[in-house]
Amino acid sequence: MNQEKFEGRNVIWESKTKSVLVIIISFVFVAMAIIGKDNMTRFSFWGTFLFFGVGGIFMLARLLNPKNIFVTYDSEMGKKILAERQEIYEKELDSFLYDETGFSIHIDGLDAYYNWDEIETVFGYKIDLVAYDEICIDVYTSDDEKFTISEETYGWFQFISKLSENIPNISIGWSIEITQPAFERNLTLLYDKKNRPQNELEALYYNKTEH
Repeated sequence: MNQEKFEGRNVIWESKTKSVLVIIISFVFVAMAIIGKDNMTRFSFWGTFLFFGVGGIFMLARLLNPKNIFVTYDSEMGKKILAERQEIYEKELDSFLYDETGFSIHIDGLDAYYNWDEIETVFGYKIDLVAYDEICIDVYTSDDEKFTISEETYGWFQFISKLSENIPNISIGWSIEITQPAFERNLTLLYDKKNRPQNELEALYYNKTEH
């Protein structure tokens, strides 16, 4: 596992006060071993001396290293680092990137860019996964391409919001509307650029069979 960094320094999720206390205790045990050496077996002496001595030196070197920063999760610095970590995490996982005219999508081997006005048809539906339903959409574009995403896709909620924002004909609440009845597909035409009826588009895209 790579060492977590923040502003060029190594992040150690530990209280500095706790580290100082551990160092003091380690050297106290070393001192006690030296003082009581005559009353200890050779094995006990060297075991105590090496364990606490090496451990204390390691902890002291780590504490004094200017490249290390000690933080706790509830400190201001800790919260700042966690916020930055979350932002990076979300960017890495998000399947979409947006600009003024469109979006790029990176899912399941698909790496493409689309303008919003390239979207021809959008269908919403559910998949019955026995224990629960999973909401999905099929997006068909003007160059006869198609991509499918579901609510399990990273960036789903933002994409649905952006979709409604850039294609006002798509209601922001469509996903709620198709949740009932449960465990049924509820294939629903959300948008068609040419205003074609759903039955015509089902025949065109789904060949009147289950998707």
